[in-house]
Amino acid sequence: MQVEKAKAGNILEVMYLLQHCIEDFNKNSVYQWNTSYPDYFRLLREVEKETLYIIKNKGVCIGTISFDELQESAFDEIEWENKTDKFIVIHRIAVFPTWQKKGVGRKLIEFAEKNAKESGYKSIRLDVASSSEHLIKLYESIGYSYTGDILYPKQKEPFKCLEKVI
Repeated sequence: MQVEKAKAGNILEVMYLLQHCIEDFNKNSVYQWNTSYPDYFRLLREVEKETLYIIKNKGVCIGTISFDELQESAFDEIEWENKTDKFIVIHRIAVFPTWQKKGVGRKLIEFAEKNAKESGYKSIRLDVASSSEHLIKLYESIGYSYTGDILYPKQKEPFKCLEKVI
Protein backbone atom coordinates (compact mmCIF):
# COMPACT_ATOMS: atom_id res chain seq x y z
CA MET A 1 0.00 0.00 0.00
CA GLN A 2 1.49 3.28 -1.14
CA VAL A 3 0.23 6.83 -0.66
CA GLU A 4 -0.16 8.64 -3.98
CA LYS A 5 -1.44 11.98 -5.24
CA ALA A 6 -5.11 11.83 -6.09
CA LYS A 7 -6.20 12.57 -9.64
CA ALA A 8 -9.52 13.91 -10.89
CA GLY A 9 -10.50 10.34 -11.75
CA ASN A 10 -10.20 9.40 -8.05
CA ILE A 11 -12.68 11.96 -6.74
CA LEU A 12 -15.76 9.75 -6.93
CA GLU A 13 -14.04 6.93 -5.06
CA VAL A 14 -12.85 9.42 -2.42
CA MET A 15 -16.43 10.69 -2.10
CA TYR A 16 -17.65 7.10 -1.70
CA LEU A 17 -15.04 6.56 1.03
CA LEU A 18 -15.99 9.81 2.79
CA GLN A 19 -19.71 8.99 2.67
CA HIS A 20 -19.05 5.69 4.44
CA CYS A 21 -16.90 7.49 7.02
CA ILE A 22 -19.62 10.10 7.62
CA GLU A 23 -22.21 7.34 8.12
CA ASP A 24 -19.85 5.56 10.53
CA PHE A 25 -19.18 8.79 12.43
CA ASN A 26 -22.89 9.59 12.70
CA LYS A 27 -23.67 6.06 13.90
CA ASN A 28 -21.18 6.66 16.71
CA SER A 29 -22.46 10.20 17.48
CA VAL A 30 -19.34 11.86 16.06
CA TYR A 31 -20.11 14.84 13.85
CA GLN A 32 -16.77 15.40 12.16
CA TRP A 33 -18.18 16.06 8.68
CA ASN A 34 -21.59 16.46 7.06
CA THR A 35 -23.21 16.36 3.63
CA SER A 36 -21.89 19.83 2.71
CA TYR A 37 -18.28 19.15 3.74
CA PRO A 38 -16.37 17.87 2.02
CA ASP A 39 -17.96 18.21 -1.40
CA TYR A 40 -16.94 17.32 -4.96
CA PHE A 41 -15.68 20.81 -5.82
CA ARG A 42 -13.51 21.05 -2.70
CA LEU A 43 -11.95 17.69 -3.59
CA LEU A 44 -11.44 18.84 -7.18
CA ARG A 45 -9.63 21.99 -5.98
CA GLU A 46 -7.44 19.83 -3.74
CA VAL A 47 -6.57 17.59 -6.70
CA GLU A 48 -5.73 20.65 -8.80
CA LYS A 49 -3.52 22.05 -6.01
CA GLU A 50 -1.97 18.58 -5.52
CA THR A 51 -2.88 18.51 -1.82
CA LEU A 52 -5.17 15.46 -1.86
CA TYR A 53 -3.64 12.02 -1.46
CA ILE A 54 -5.06 8.51 -1.44
CA ILE A 55 -3.95 5.08 -0.35
CA LYS A 56 -5.19 1.97 -2.16
CA ASN A 57 -5.28 -1.72 -1.47
CA LYS A 58 -5.61 -3.98 -4.52
CA GLY A 59 -6.69 -0.99 -6.60
CA VAL A 60 -9.40 0.16 -4.17
CA CYS A 61 -9.17 3.51 -2.34
CA ILE A 62 -9.18 2.75 1.40
CA GLY A 63 -7.91 6.05 2.78
CA THR A 64 -7.30 9.69 1.99
CA ILE A 65 -5.52 12.70 3.46
CA SER A 66 -5.46 16.37 2.52
CA PHE A 67 -2.94 18.93 3.76
CA ASP A 68 -1.48 22.30 2.81
CA GLU A 69 -0.34 25.63 4.29
CA LEU A 70 -3.81 27.17 4.56
CA GLN A 71 -5.64 27.30 7.85
CA GLU A 72 -9.19 28.26 8.76
CA SER A 73 -9.53 31.73 10.30
CA ALA A 74 -10.79 30.05 13.49
CA PHE A 75 -7.25 28.64 13.91
CA ASP A 76 -5.98 32.21 14.44
CA GLU A 77 -7.44 32.19 17.97
CA ILE A 78 -5.44 29.13 19.04
CA GLU A 79 -2.20 29.32 21.04
CA TRP A 80 0.01 27.23 18.78
CA GLU A 81 3.42 26.11 20.00
CA ASN A 82 5.00 27.04 16.66
CA LYS A 83 4.19 30.72 16.31
CA THR A 84 6.82 31.79 13.77
CA ASP A 85 7.92 28.95 11.50
CA LYS A 86 6.23 27.35 8.51
CA PHE A 87 3.52 24.79 9.23
CA ILE A 88 1.06 22.60 7.38
CA VAL A 89 -2.54 21.89 8.27
CA ILE A 90 -4.06 18.46 7.86
CA HIS A 91 -7.59 19.18 6.70
CA ARG A 92 -8.88 15.65 6.47
CA ILE A 93 -7.84 12.09 7.14
CA ALA A 94 -10.33 9.35 6.33
CA VAL A 95 -10.02 5.59 6.36
CA PHE A 96 -12.76 3.28 5.11
CA PRO A 97 -14.49 1.86 8.22
CA THR A 98 -13.50 -1.77 7.60
CA TRP A 99 -9.85 -0.66 7.30
CA GLN A 100 -9.79 1.40 10.49
CA LYS A 101 -7.50 0.32 13.35
CA LYS A 102 -5.22 -1.49 10.88
CA GLY A 103 -2.49 1.14 10.57
CA VAL A 104 -3.81 2.90 7.46
CA GLY A 105 -4.49 6.20 9.25
CA ARG A 106 -1.09 6.10 10.90
CA LYS A 107 0.53 5.50 7.50
CA LEU A 108 -1.28 8.55 6.09
CA ILE A 109 -0.17 10.71 9.02
CA GLU A 110 3.42 9.48 8.72
CA PHE A 111 3.30 10.36 5.00
CA ALA A 112 2.17 13.93 5.80
CA GLU A 113 4.83 14.29 8.51
CA LYS A 114 7.61 13.04 6.21
CA ASN A 115 6.41 15.32 3.40
CA ALA A 116 6.29 18.31 5.77
CA LYS A 117 9.71 17.65 7.24
CA GLU A 118 11.34 17.20 3.82
CA SER A 119 9.74 20.48 2.67
CA GLY A 120 11.09 22.47 5.62
CA TYR A 121 7.92 22.80 7.70
CA LYS A 122 8.35 22.93 11.47
CA SER A 123 4.94 21.77 12.67
CA ILE A 124 1.68 20.13 11.69
CA ARG A 125 -1.72 21.36 12.83
CA LEU A 126 -5.09 19.65 12.74
CA ASP A 127 -8.48 19.58 14.38
CA VAL A 128 -10.79 16.76 15.37
CA ALA A 129 -14.34 16.56 16.68
CA SER A 130 -14.19 16.60 20.49
CA SER A 131 -16.42 13.51 20.66
CA SER A 132 -13.89 11.50 18.63
CA GLU A 133 -11.95 10.37 21.68
CA HIS A 134 -10.20 7.45 19.95
CA LEU A 135 -8.76 9.77 17.29
CA ILE A 136 -7.63 12.29 19.90
CA LYS A 137 -5.85 9.48 21.77
CA LEU A 138 -4.24 8.30 18.52
CA TYR A 139 -2.89 11.77 17.73
CA GLU A 140 -1.62 12.26 21.28
CA SER A 141 0.07 8.84 21.20
CA ILE A 142 2.12 9.91 18.17
CA GLY A 143 3.21 13.25 19.58
CA TYR A 144 0.41 15.72 18.89
CA SER A 145 -0.42 18.14 21.71
CA TYR A 146 -3.76 19.75 22.51
CA THR A 147 -3.70 23.51 21.84
CA GLY A 148 -7.33 24.63 22.23
CA ASP A 149 -10.92 24.35 21.01
CA ILE A 150 -12.76 25.97 18.11
CA LEU A 151 -16.40 25.91 17.08
CA TYR A 152 -17.19 25.89 13.38
CA PRO A 153 -20.46 27.31 12.07
CA LYS A 154 -23.05 24.58 11.44
CA GLN A 155 -21.26 22.11 13.71
CA LYS A 156 -22.86 20.54 16.76
CA GLU A 157 -19.77 20.41 18.95
CA PRO A 158 -16.38 22.07 19.41
CA PHE A 159 -13.32 20.71 17.69
CA LYS A 160 -10.03 20.10 19.48
CA CYS A 161 -6.94 21.56 17.84
CA LEU A 162 -3.69 19.63 18.04
CA GLU A 163 -0.16 20.32 16.88
CA LYS A 164 3.05 18.39 16.45
CA VAL A 165 6.38 20.16 16.21
CA ILE A 166 8.59 18.17 13.85
